Amino acid sequence: MSGVKKPKVPDNILRKWQDIVDLLAQLSETPAVLITQVRSDEISLLTHSNNDSNPFKPKGFNKSCSELYCDSVVKLQKPLLVEDARQTKRWQNSPQKEQGMTFYLGYPLTWPDAEPFGTICVMDLHSNNRTLQHQDIIEGFGQLINNDLMLLMQLDNRDKNQQAMQQQLTSLISLLDSKSTDLNETHTALRVLLRQQENERKQTQTETYQELTSLIEPYLNNLEADSLSDKQQHTITALRQLLQFSQRSTPLSGILFSANEQRVIQYIQANKSSKEIADAMCIAKKTVDFHRQNIRKKLNLNKASVNLNSFLKSQLIF
Repeated sequence: MSGVKKPKVPDNILRKWQDIVDLLAQLSETPAVLITQVRSDEISLLTHSNNDSNPFKPKGFNKSCSELYCDSVVKLQKPLLVEDARQTKRWQNSPQKEQGMTFYLGYPLTWPDAEPFGTICVMDLHSNNRTLQHQDIIEGFGQLINNDLMLLMQLDNRDKNQQAMQQQLTSLISLLDSKSTDLNETHTALRVLLRQQENERKQTQTETYQELTSLIEPYLNNLEADSLSDKQQHTITALRQLLQFSQRSTPLSGILFSANEQRVIQYIQANKSSKEIADAMCIAKKTVDFHRQNIRKKLNLNKASVNLNSFLKSQLIF
């Protein structure tokens, strides 16, 4: 015995085997055609020909016996022909245990892994030459039953593999769900961490510019105490505005715009005209207009009706 659990023979296969033993009983004109099944050291009648002269009836599993024909076939895994048990010393006591049957022809039935399944056999009360004429047919039916057993094993293995694959799929889905939950939680934690870092960056930036302003402001006040030209006074005012604008610079401006464009944006946010911006930056007004046009392009403000000043205040002030 291989130890591998074998599938149960389904009813539709048993009905086909029943047709086989009934046909063999008609061909051989014998009272008993049987299919037996074994397990461990026990044997049972599985299917028998349905004729009134058949003395064998299913009685469940019984202990194997060395004087029974089918037990010898199972043990040796070879066909057995006994034409007259009374004339053979080896089998002369067997008819007493086999319902008086002195003639026997049997073939082993096996699972595809070579584990014995049982036998298919023809039995009679006397020597039966007609059965001998149909040995090839009986052997062929035996092979047909073996093929059925192989198919049953293949179907059973397929079902087991499908069940195993389904279990693996269920486990993988559960694992993916768990990983997805972990990933979402990680993303949430990262977003919180990034938000916290950005807030800390802004706080540090604000504190830095406040400190810078406190350091520079006294010098600007000292300069204003002296007599200054309009241009010098305008420059000091521009410096104060730059200090103020620096405290609210945005990541977006650093990504989209050049340094000069950022300064133009800051002046626009302070409601400065192009001429005032040009004077503050010491550049020509047409250069300021060029920067303004580039800023609009980068912000996709293609419509002239969209006010650049209003848009920048609504989108870039933090």
